[in-house]
Amino acid sequence: MIQKVKNVLKKRKVKLFFLFLLCSGMAWFISNLSDRYANNTSFDLEYVNFPDSLMLLKASKERIDVKLEAVGFQLLAYNIGKKGVKIDLSKVRENASGFFISPNECKRQIERQLPNGVKVSETDGDSLFFGFYGVMNKKVPIRPGIRLDFAQNYLLDGPLVLKPDSLTVKGPKSEVDTMTAVRTVEINLNGLTDDFSVRAEVFRSPELENTVFLETSVEIKGRVSRFSEKVIEVPVRVLNLPEGTKVQTFPEEIQILIKGKLGALKKLKPSDFLVTADYAALEGKGSKTLIVKLDSMPQNVYTSELLANQVDFILKRE
Repeated sequence: MIQKVKNVLKKRKVKLFFLFLLCSGMAWFISNLSDRYANNTSFDLEYVNFPDSLMLLKASKERIDVKLEAVGFQLLAYNIGKKGVKIDLSKVRENASGFFISPNECKRQIERQLPNGVKVSETDGDSLFFGFYGVMNKKVPIRPGIRLDFAQNYLLDGPLVLKPDSLTVKGPKSEVDTMTAVRTVEINLNGLTDDFSVRAEVFRSPELENTVFLETSVEIKGRVSRFSEKVIEVPVRVLNLPEGTKVQTFPEEIQILIKGKLGALKKLKPSDFLVTADYAALEGKGSKTLIVKLDSMPQNVYTSELLANQVDFILKRE
């Protein structure tokens, strides 16, 4: 029994010994981390704020080696994981050799991004050199690449609305100067019965290798309404008759199939439409047929379709 007690006490002493050893080791570690040290590390470089008239073609470095001075806690963080800093290219300078940022300016920019108490004591001592090419800015309209399929008796009520309806592109003159518009990627909307709003990415042609789009997507909105149909008869107006003649057409009126909102259709009158036939467009003097066309219609009509595209006629002397 006495021996068992001795063994238990002995085990407790061993555990206490290791516990005190661990605590003293942690105290020593923490004490040392509170001291200042110098340590080598490296940063990935991200280049930002290009001059308005230039774009970056290449840079002499993607990483930079530096020596940091800081307390141990801070240096420990810089030895874990990937680290990056931004280099502001609005500070770039130019000499006979090209564009560059001096080691001192690079050191200042890096140090400004570090926490308080962390200093850059050294860099690798090299300037950062850059290759740029001249660019131009241009605002171009956006064309929606959207296909709309409506449920029966539904149509688009008014034009599509794009936000934004144009975007600014920035790139080499050879790429940007010929651009007249950009389009969105294709979107298909099927069975539409309600108003819609979708966001579409702007399509970027592979040929625009060095051109940047300052906006990359657009919102496309549209109103959808139920429509009705109506047939209306409109007199044919013949143009360019020979002097001293008059004409009679057969039929005298042309039927037009109209699609629109029921309320709008009720208000329509034949005088709201203009159907013409051009006598001067006759292919031969012996022809007795005139081609008719719809020259104008009200804005509140979705579609108008002539149910016949020609009329016979008789020319008479006055």
